[in-house]
Amino acid sequence: MNAKDILQSIIIEFDMQEFIKFFRAKNDKLRYPYESLVYKEVEDDFKEGRQLAEGQLDDGELIICSFLSKKHLAERSGKKAQYNLGKKILKERQADAGIFIFYDESGNFRFSLIYPEYTGTKRQWSYFKRFTYFVSSERTNKTFLQQIGEGGFSSIQKIKEAFSVEPVTKQFYGELQSWYFWAMDKIKFPGDYKYSTDATKDKDIRNATNLIRLITRIIFIWFLKEKCLIPSDLFSKEKLEKIVKDFMKGKNASNFYNAILQNLFFGTLNQKMDERRFTQESIFQINKKEYGVKNLYRYTHKFLISKDEVLKVFKNIPFLNGGLFDCLDKGDEKGKVIYVDGFSRNLTKQSSIPDYLFFQQEVERVDLSQYQLGSSRTVRGLIEILNSYSFTIDENTPVDQEIALDPELLGKVFENLLASYNPETATTARKTTGSYYTPREIVDYMVEASLFEYLKGKLPETDEEKIRTLLSYSDDIPIFSENEKQQLISAIDNIKILDPACGSGAFPMGILHKLVLALQRLDPENKNWYELQRQKAIKDSAEVFKQSDKYQRDEMLKEINETFDESINYPDYARKLYLIENCIYGVDIQPIAIQISKLRFFISLVLDQKVDQSKENFGN
Repeated sequence: MNAKDILQSIIIEFDMQEFIKFFRAKNDKLRYPYESLVYKEVEDDFKEGRQLAEGQLDDGELIICSFLSKKHLAERSGKKAQYNLGKKILKERQADAGIFIFYDESGNFRFSLIYPEYTGTKRQWSYFKRFTYFVSSERTNKTFLQQIGEGGFSSIQKIKEAFSVEPVTKQFYGELQSWYFWAMDKIKFPGDYKYSTDATKDKDIRNATNLIRLITRIIFIWFLKEKCLIPSDLFSKEKLEKIVKDFMKGKNASNFYNAILQNLFFGTLNQKMDERRFTQESIFQINKKEYGVKNLYRYTHKFLISKDEVLKVFKNIPFLNGGLFDCLDKGDEKGKVIYVDGFSRNLTKQSSIPDYLFFQQEVERVDLSQYQLGSSRTVRGLIEILNSYSFTIDENTPVDQEIALDPELLGKVFENLLASYNPETATTARKTTGSYYTPREIVDYMVEASLFEYLKGKLPETDEEKIRTLLSYSDDIPIFSENEKQQLISAIDNIKILDPACGSGAFPMGILHKLVLALQRLDPENKNWYELQRQKAIKDSAEVFKQSDKYQRDEMLKEINETFDESINYPDYARKLYLIENCIYGVDIQPIAIQISKLRFFISLVLDQKVDQSKENFGN
């Protein structure tokens, strides 16, 4: 039985002895003491701690440990406690790296590599990095099986490569790029909006723009699905066969996009939960009343089920206020609708995308040489591609990364597709638009340098090294006086950051993450941040209050209290919300880039909201 097969058996039926077999198959230099590890300070979270293995590899000392979690493990649960325990053990054992397996009674487990980054002499730890897989029998676990099952374990460097997210992102981009060009001449969108006076260029630009928009919308929805805000049934072939008329019945079948996706985008996510209904389908005079209304359900003839049953399909999906899924079919100055998305009862204005482009399971080889991608690229349906990868709603940082596709993917996808073949110039679109995706490490350096200069200017008397440490991922948290803390938090609250060419939001998102990190350290209980926002709300409503109208002030204060209510939101939600609303700005020459930036910020907020089905719109 090879290492990959052993891992597969562990996923099906968790057994720690099978893990020992796996490590024996991977490396013959390890010893297996199977010693108990007991830590009183974490006994509320973990039990049955074991050091499974240890050994001197080619480039350092490796230890392997396991702990049974007393609580059910999910993608986000217990991550901080696990990280801290792993770091503590590495410091005690003076090891160069550790593999930590945290598992629960149901067999879910987190498989993590933690190692220190050194400064100065070898044993001066600066900070620790963690790279981790969350594994569950309910997931595909493709990346885990491929990279850990097939990766090398002869050295710590080889193990790091097995925990790298880069191979999976590269593979995903390759598949997505092939799908994008494969689909290019198989889709139809209305031609009302003109991108060029040349008919061929106009069609090419229209299809390219709409495909990028479609891909980013669907990937965004995939993250909402990870949050359990959108049901998986909407993307299940077995379920769809009973819902959508003629679903996947030949190459001409094309009802999934209109019936499911467009109604999801515009009639569900862009409409309040208690106002969802179908457009009237009657005589012209009645239909005319709803002309230009783009947040009502359409296409009853494309369903196999009744209107009431369709409403039930979309019933438990929250409304995403903020215009993220606004239909782009808009009226001009004369009231005539210019169709872009093609969400219409008018057959001549409807968009059309074949079902097989989403659900073709069989891998097909196609000639994409006209796009400089070769004559034998493999393609399959977009939903099939997405289903075969692991996604995480957590935003990775340079020091803590889930080996899965994270929300940064939206930006990378957008700018990688722009960098692909541009039919107008036969060069890359990247060169003509200036689109370059800045790597996370470079963004982090730019953000840290910018914020350091700003905060240093606000607190010139404060030790500069303490400010640098505040903004770094160092485990050493600097000690500030209460006065310094207040000044720093106030400075953060008053900061204004503008990215004049924000692209898909790499730098603004980096700023957000770093400011949240600083607030976590300066104000872990959110008390000072709450009081600042409360005082601002009172000040903003002062004029209204003077006129004896208390309603506006009371509503603003109620909203702030709910934002900081940890039964509704995680603490970072309040930090992020007010930073996004008041401090971070971005513009770009490309409207779709702005839209993707908004999507990324929205995901970042959503992941820190708790889903409460007893509340209006589930508390979102």
